[in-house]
Amino acid sequence: MFYGIPILASLDIGTAACAWALRRIALRPGSDQQRHDRSWAITAAWGMLVSNQLLLVVLMMAVVLTRSTCAGTLGTVTASAIYPLGLLALSTLAWSLFTIVVARAARR
Repeated sequence: MFYGIPILASLDIGTAACAWALRRIALRPGSDQQRHDRSWAITAAWGMLVSNQLLLVVLMMAVVLTRSTCAGTLGTVTASAIYPLGLLALSTLAWSLFTIVVARAARR
């Protein structure tokens, strides 16, 4: 729980901020395309928040599993589940970053 409470708190605050921003964008006057682009960027920012924290948790688990000598069969099964999860988090982080950069470039 030492790392869990700060991660959950930041996810709660980030999710509330993204929901507030999406609601504000939805109620704001403007064209549908502008609202779509802005909401896409907000969703990508939330994806960055979630994916980088998931990636850090998976990396911490991987380090503990590789340095532990008593992991055994359960450690092997856990490793086979968290390595693809880390790859998924990394690809989601890259997609979110790309989406934010494209949204900012499109506004200029």
